[in-house]
Amino acid sequence: MLSVTASKVVPVPPESVWELVSDTARYAEYIEGTDEVSRSDGSAANGVTYDEVNPILGPWKARTSWTVIEFEPPRRQVHRSADLPLTSRMDVVMEVAPEGDGSRVTFTLEGDTSLGPVGAAFGKLMRPQIDKDNRKSLDNFAELAIAEHARSTPRAAAPTA
Repeated sequence: MLSVTASKVVPVPPESVWELVSDTARYAEYIEGTDEVSRSDGSAANGVTYDEVNPILGPWKARTSWTVIEFEPPRRQVHRSADLPLTSRMDVVMEVAPEGDGSRVTFTLEGDTSLGPVGAAFGKLMRPQIDKDNRKSLDNFAELAIAEHARSTPRAAAPTA
């Protein structure tokens, strides 16, 4: 089994973070390893599906289908695919919790390899890159959430003399 987790405090209210993390059509904007969301049923909810195009190696790409299998607003959602090469299952767990004036956002990838020892060796070999990509995805998400929150938050008017 493969499992990597990254967590970060994002200075954005949980409601705004949850809204962004639930927008399946926008995953290519911040998820490393997602080139495109080619189809989406819409915002995450139990049973919602979406399709992605994912880079594999060089010019090779995988087309993956994902289903939201757990949805517990506004704190946790789990998306599952069985389409990634050399895996029989990959779950992406996204969690949001209030922390101070912001949110603790946690992304966890959990998967089972396929093809016996070949898949297990591949998983072990790829784990450092998957961990790096997961952390980068979280950094990308934080940057996007902060920028969007800044745009949507009214600025205080400058005092007049």
